[in-house]
Amino acid sequence: MSVVPFLGVVVIGHVNHGKTALVRALTGVETDRLPEEKARGMSIALGFAWRAYPEGGVDFLDAPGHEDFIRAMVMGAAGARTAMLVVSASEGVGRQTLEHLRIAGLLGLEACLVAVTKADLVPEPQRPALETRLRAELAGLVADTAPYVFCSAQSGEGLEALHSALRLEASQSPPPATLPGALLPLDRVFTLPGAGTVVTGSLQGGALTTGAEAVLQPSGRRVHLRQLQVHGQPVTSARAGDRVAAALRGVSAGEVEVGEVLCTSGDLGPSSRVDLLLRVAPGAARPLRSGDEVKVLWGARQDMARVRLLEATGLEPGREGLAQLRFPAPVPAFTGQRLILRRPSPAETLAGGEVLDPLAPVLRARTLHARRRLLAAAAGGDLEGIADALAERDGGVVSLPETRRLSRRPSREVEAWLENTRRRLGADLFATEAALESASRTYLDSLAEAHQAQPARAYVSLGAHRARLSRSLAADLVAHVEARLLASGALRIERGQVALADHDPFAALSLDETARLARIEAAFLSGGVTPPDPSGFEAGLVDLLIGSGRMTALRNHALRQTLVFHLDALDAALEILEARFPPPSEFTTGEARAALSTSRKFIVPVLEFLDARGDTIRRGDLRQVLRSRNRFGPPPVPL
Repeated sequence: MSVVPFLGVVVIGHVNHGKTALVRALTGVETDRLPEEKARGMSIALGFAWRAYPEGGVDFLDAPGHEDFIRAMVMGAAGARTAMLVVSASEGVGRQTLEHLRIAGLLGLEACLVAVTKADLVPEPQRPALETRLRAELAGLVADTAPYVFCSAQSGEGLEALHSALRLEASQSPPPATLPGALLPLDRVFTLPGAGTVVTGSLQGGALTTGAEAVLQPSGRRVHLRQLQVHGQPVTSARAGDRVAAALRGVSAGEVEVGEVLCTSGDLGPSSRVDLLLRVAPGAARPLRSGDEVKVLWGARQDMARVRLLEATGLEPGREGLAQLRFPAPVPAFTGQRLILRRPSPAETLAGGEVLDPLAPVLRARTLHARRRLLAAAAGGDLEGIADALAERDGGVVSLPETRRLSRRPSREVEAWLENTRRRLGADLFATEAALESASRTYLDSLAEAHQAQPARAYVSLGAHRARLSRSLAADLVAHVEARLLASGALRIERGQVALADHDPFAALSLDETARLARIEAAFLSGGVTPPDPSGFEAGLVDLLIGSGRMTALRNHALRQTLVFHLDALDAALEILEARFPPPSEFTTGEARAALSTSRKFIVPVLEFLDARGDTIRRGDLRQVLRSRNRFGPPPVPL
């Protein structure tokens, strides 16, 4: 494998203009490998050849020129970084010459050169006029500024000039785009003796390594890479830009389909919805409309989908717009992936697109404006705009994986930027300090409103309070500010209840209510572990004593009764049990009932409470009092 990644060049043009013969002359490789291709004298599948130069190698992806095989042409273009247009000097521009160039442009490719083949059929004095005519016919397409080379696969004329142009392109071409992981769209699947299931494709993103695990999407099958080859040579690692053959362990050839993607990244869906930026082909017969059913050609895949435009009901030829593709079944896609939309019947190239979010949500009318804003930022590569839109959508929180996916930037770069501009909430979540301060105010204000509504209650249900906040704030943001407020002393949280630290429910009581409260508390304290029935007392004041932490409500599940005990009475009961059954002595429920002079109605919830609090431990029918650090000092320091 070369030090410099090979440059993928898709060879495009009209049928019978000499593409395959030219590739054979440049590389010595016959790309028509199928018997049908040899019999018909015409390429019907994507062909592959390569040539190494000192400046860097070139992988040639020989695309069929017939209109019936547009899928194979798109497959080749998806694995390439540039295009070489082939035009016959004797026949000139054909229908597929123009369509191939339009598709290349919609896929974001530029033509590195135009090879005018069969030049031996045109006298040299006529060639300048021919070039002028060809340039005029191809004006406005991606071959506009490409150099022209007159050549002949038969005579060898112009081949050295082609080699020179390709060497220059290989040395100057920018590196392949970075992706979170390795992606290998599969364009061939077959079986070889001794190797088993073999797949091939043009590698994108990261590296593939022999022996590593990978996933086939959208099937989700996990496989191991038993062997890798690049240009027929075994390698331990393949990089982006390489034409790769991978022998797979863990799957048969019948379980793998052309169009699947072998990947090492969790970002590759699959999903039934993909958001993208579309550009309708300038020569399309009519506008693209919401609701249109289209054929999607991307990578080595071909899928049917329904279009939903996000900004208008129709998109005129030559115009751009945001859209969502909805598929009948989950498909694999990645951010930045290019695709072609074609009308099923009559067959026509409608538009090109670039995936902005391969894991798109269901579109809702109330959030559509925010979705447009997010996708517009993603289309422009605006990292700050993406983060702001995600924070607006998610209650102030920004997810590192989603920001990375939408921005198409390396994870380390995005994480460093988020750390410089925001506060980390968790492993992959961030929020600005302003968002944290706002969330803290919202938390405190909401709690103050709850206290104002019921001033005599000592606490508010923590679960209910969090649920109220979740309507406008992300749960992770609530958890973070709650921990900060608790650490700062602004809150009290006890037994699933929360209160402002300075909230005093007793301050709202009248003198008469205070006196009644004292009598209720005295009655339950004197009752010990055989307390009175709480229904005989004023419910609001009993709830206040429970909410203040002086008393507690316990459930006897067998009798379906709620019993109320004073906490001092429960502490006194524990001291009696500890004195009667000093650790490590054990006791039964009946022995505890006798020691505390109570009935089974009360002893069961009392013992369950002591178990839950960690004062006692149950082993079958026996219990033991545990030595509490609160009552016997701190535990010994471990050596």
